[in-house]
Amino acid sequence: MKKQCVIVGLGKYGMSIAKKLSDSKVEVLAIDHDVKAVEKISKYVTKAVCMDVTSEDAWERLPINEFDVGVVGFGENITASILSCMALKDAGVKYIIAKAGDKYHKKVLSKLDIDEVVFPEEFVGELTAQNIINMN
Repeated sequence: MKKQCVIVGLGKYGMSIAKKLSDSKVEVLAIDHDVKAVEKISKYVTKAVCMDVTSEDAWERLPINEFDVGVVGFGENITASILSCMALKDAGVKYIIAKAGDKYHKKVLSKLDIDEVVFPEEFVGELTAQNIINMN
């Protein structure tokens, strides 16, 4: 069975995940409210949708329940992040990864029982530091 992933939020984080997954033949549904971002990613992913993620009606029109993994890439728009996570959970997405913008955002996402909460900038910073430590 082909892996399927829905990505909500097409900033740098979401865009890079969508491209990499698509390159690896993962079926990707990409969602954002910015039509330019949706147009940009549409040539890479299975389907790209421009919608208001804060609208419950908009979510009901998508087959989100078919997806194994959901990624929510809103780090600064906490409302969009929370509502997107709730929509994915309500639809029965099995595993949800969400980007947090700060410790408070992380705490809220943890209360929603999100499977994995990430701080991409912090992770890359730690990885870079480790690479410097390991240089010959």
